[in-house]
Amino acid sequence: MAGSGAREIIELATQLGSVLSEDQASLMLAHLDAVLEANTRLNLTAIADRNEAIRLHIADSLALLEELAAQDGRVADIGSGAGYPAIPIAIGTGHPIDMIESVKKKAAFLTECVGKLGGLWGSKVLPMRAEEAALRSPGEYQHVTARALTSLPALVELASPLLAVGGSLWAMKGAPTFDELESGSAAALLVGMRETGRREYRLPIVEERRMIVSYEKVSEPAIPLPRRVGLAQKKPLA
Repeated sequence: MAGSGAREIIELATQLGSVLSEDQASLMLAHLDAVLEANTRLNLTAIADRNEAIRLHIADSLALLEELAAQDGRVADIGSGAGYPAIPIAIGTGHPIDMIESVKKKAAFLTECVGKLGGLWGSKVLPMRAEEAALRSPGEYQHVTARALTSLPALVELASPLLAVGGSLWAMKGAPTFDELESGSAAALLVGMRETGRREYRLPIVEERRMIVSYEKVSEPAIPLPRRVGLAQKKPLA
């Protein structure tokens, strides 16, 4: 029988429109416990309470299952940090995810987690910046995810050279402003992408409003990408 934490994860997933098994929920809980144990050393999250982390990290990650559960193709997660949303999504879908994390200590932690969780179907950790990953694996991904990482104009620029034409970016945001959404759409056009949707949702229990903004890569970018490391954030295209 699932423990109380695993039961809560299953219930939260149900409220978000997905079905998880006890084994899947237990794996997500094992990962969370590893995050909280390592947090004092690595500063992985500002959330130290286990129940709060279940609701704000795991449940929020599971909101993306609606977009990815039925998809095929390689997935990259930019700025994976403690492993959200990448690890819950890998567990929930049964598909491998490449986690791009430039902070070496965090990347080493993720690598350790992947091993302890049974390999997560061949998931890998890339200890590098997104721009470096794009040079190494240009156009090799069908899907890119990012959660609370950077602005939408920067995200579309970082994702475009990683994606194959026809691939999708799923950007998880809190409550983006109208200006950020418009700038994201404008930057998307410059890098061969277009916005395809905005899905709002509320986290169960905490009732926080969130949004997933989606983009499709429709052509190769009109400008050379990736630009030099850090320029997407420092000098956004829009």
